[in-house]
Amino acid sequence: MADRRGALPAPVVDPTVYDTDYYLHTCAGHEEWTGSDGVKVAGIFRWALGQVGFAAGETLVDIGTGRAEIVALAAEQGARQAIGIEYSADALSLARQTIAAHGVADNAHVMLADARKLPLPDASVDVVTMLDVVEHLAPAELSAALAEVARCLRPGGRLLIHTFPSSTIYNVTYRIQRNVLPWRRRSWPADPRNDWEHQMHVNEQTTRRLARALRDAGLAPTVHVGKWVYADFVPSEAARRTYHLLAKLPLTARFGVANIWAIAHLAPRPS
Repeated sequence: MADRRGALPAPVVDPTVYDTDYYLHTCAGHEEWTGSDGVKVAGIFRWALGQVGFAAGETLVDIGTGRAEIVALAAEQGARQAIGIEYSADALSLARQTIAAHGVADNAHVMLADARKLPLPDASVDVVTMLDVVEHLAPAELSAALAEVARCLRPGGRLLIHTFPSSTIYNVTYRIQRNVLPWRRRSWPADPRNDWEHQMHVNEQTTRRLARALRDAGLAPTVHVGKWVYADFVPSEAARRTYHLLAKLPLTARFGVANIWAIAHLAPRPS
């Protein structure tokens, strides 16, 4: 069947921004990977496979796979196929090193492709993972990518998303704490994000925003904040403690916790 989706506009964040230096020194899990030539993987990847209920014999697709640790793990755990999707050529080279280091080339591979136009058949995938990806996709890009996930998922398939940091910890918690005292307004930066975040994070999420994007794509989500408190960017020790205090209570956790998880399934079609 001919592909009727047409050509894609250029991505908002150029893929060359995601270079080898980024994956070896900044991207989550780099310490384990670089210290073992790709053999060791950060705990988040094993945890994610358990969270999404991955089982041997299933097909897994990891969008924005980076060094492809979760692809290698899924292959080791008996995936029928474990596929990494990546639009950075530098990442793809590292991903192939990971697959070779784990000896799983028979059932794991990576593809240079765009999340908005997945080179996969309809209803062919059991599990999709997007770990620390959605904040790197502009709203229209995320909508297109989630629509592609919905297209590729089999009945009973599921999508796992992790995103970090939320926009709430910057735009609400930090802003209130900065504005509450005049001396803070004079001495604290108006925007505390680092250079990587300014360059790459074009769509930081809240739980409501992410849930809405998933529903709009025809997916039925469960979205919640995680447990990571990130406050290193806050200039004051007392203000940093506020994040930890907020994180302890269910009603205020979203103002202190920096990460968000979501699991989504195909929504039932109207009869």
